[in-house]
Amino acid sequence: MSRVSTRRTVRTSGLLALFTACAFAAPPSTGVGTRPPTANAAPCEACHGASGQGAPPAAIPRLAGQSADYLEKQLRDYENGSRENPVMRNFARGLRDSERAQLASYYASLWAPHAPPVVPDNALKVDPQQLVRGRQLATEGAESERVQACDNCHGPEGSGLPHSAPYLAGQSVEYLESQLKAWQQGTRKNDAGKQMVSVAEQLNSADVTAVSAYFASLDAGQGKELATPVP
Repeated sequence: MSRVSTRRTVRTSGLLALFTACAFAAPPSTGVGTRPPTANAAPCEACHGASGQGAPPAAIPRLAGQSADYLEKQLRDYENGSRENPVMRNFARGLRDSERAQLASYYASLWAPHAPPVVPDNALKVDPQQLVRGRQLATEGAESERVQACDNCHGPEGSGLPHSAPYLAGQSVEYLESQLKAWQQGTRKNDAGKQMVSVAEQLNSADVTAVSAYFASLDAGQGKELATPVP
């Protein structure tokens, strides 16, 4: 065989090997939304959705992109009873510390698109004045009711503060209302400083709905209004 033919054979073999290696190589990991190998998220997905987007009609919250510290704490609180929910307590009691941490990290890494809820034609439309009141409570508070602004703790436009407070923007009206009522009724008492209890107790039912509707109108994690309310 000539020297030229030998070079061509070697070059062709090298390219073939390189192509084969690339074709069967695993795709690069983005590091986002990758389920930890020992975390079993299937039970969570049954209620919270495959992407942690939640289920508004059932007042089930979004988990996607929520602070891992917050999520891990909530699992501990469900277990010890400082936050009441029979389904969540049964689930949380079966978790080891490492499993709680891995599930929290997994959902914190997810992103799920958010859209305004679909409102039936025969349903009552959101009152623009209600959103105005909700925004006032969120950004300014209400001095006469001794209610401080939600954003003081939950960040600008309810975007959340890691290691401190969860995001509220993009959570459903149903979930936010249910939690404010839980603070009022004492079925949720996992705030060490009792700040949420003191705030919730000062809100009447109209204000509970108003501030819940306002935060639900914002895009999760971005604090932008999704749509102009219909009069």
